[in-house]
Amino acid sequence: MRYEHLSSDYYEDGKYMDEQSRTYDNVFPSVSLNLPIGKVQTQLTYTGSIYRPSYWMLRSDIMYGNRYTYEGGNPLLRPSLINRLTLNVSYKWIYLNSRYIHDEDAITQLSRAYSEDDPAVSLYSFYNMYNSDKLYTTLTLSPTIGLWSPQFNFLVLQQWYKVETSNGTENFNNPILNFAWNNNFKLPLGISLDVDLGFDTPGDNENTKVEEWCWFANISLYKSFLKDRLSVQLKAYDLFNSYQAKSTIYSGNRLMTGKMEAHRNIGITLRYKFNATKSKYKGTGAGDSQKNRM
Repeated sequence: MRYEHLSSDYYEDGKYMDEQSRTYDNVFPSVSLNLPIGKVQTQLTYTGSIYRPSYWMLRSDIMYGNRYTYEGGNPLLRPSLINRLTLNVSYKWIYLNSRYIHDEDAITQLSRAYSEDDPAVSLYSFYNMYNSDKLYTTLTLSPTIGLWSPQFNFLVLQQWYKVETSNGTENFNNPILNFAWNNNFKLPLGISLDVDLGFDTPGDNENTKVEEWCWFANISLYKSFLKDRLSVQLKAYDLFNSYQAKSTIYSGNRLMTGKMEAHRNIGITLRYKFNATKSKYKGTGAGDSQKNRM
């Protein structure tokens, strides 16, 4: 159980600003239950946490994009409280992970009229909108058959999310399915071959509607030399230039439709390991979360 008390006073030109001054008192419980059932390992975990907006989101300045678009932050943003319930089940090479996430005061970026005098000019900013609920369920199968190590991943994303559209507030609740089939082959001479295939289905992800199927095919070869000090990897990503799909972003008074760019490319990576000493520091860095916000 963790309790947090945070109090901050905000002044503008020496004047105390009540709306920007905040006091928070939050309790974040954490509970974990491990229950082996025969050879099946089961873990059920609940955690409470908080997401504090970055300082970029909290800025007060306005940036000019073009004659119709401005972009800025929102100093009045509140943190989001996150409740996460996770179930992990594993048996040999079968693994199931399911996460239910409730995000209270979820932060989203919306476009609204910059002024009543000229509604054609929009201001993009960040707002605490509705609560967000998401369910991620992943099933992974990773057997090893001789020199072949396949891995099958099935992911389902189901969300319960409200979005501002030109027709009013709508529920974006259509699920997205993702399938990935990764294959690793141990070839002679220490060569490793990877062949990966995958596809995504249409559905809703926050305020975006993905409207088309898309798929990809990747292939790579890996070989190491000099007792693993030198390694060479040749990789081709999205061989058929097929990982692209039409999508529509509903962002307040703006509706943006486009097609995700395909990024077919081929690359070679050479890596040499010198006599690097391992760090003896085992900590995580007390200021990392604040540095990330900046």
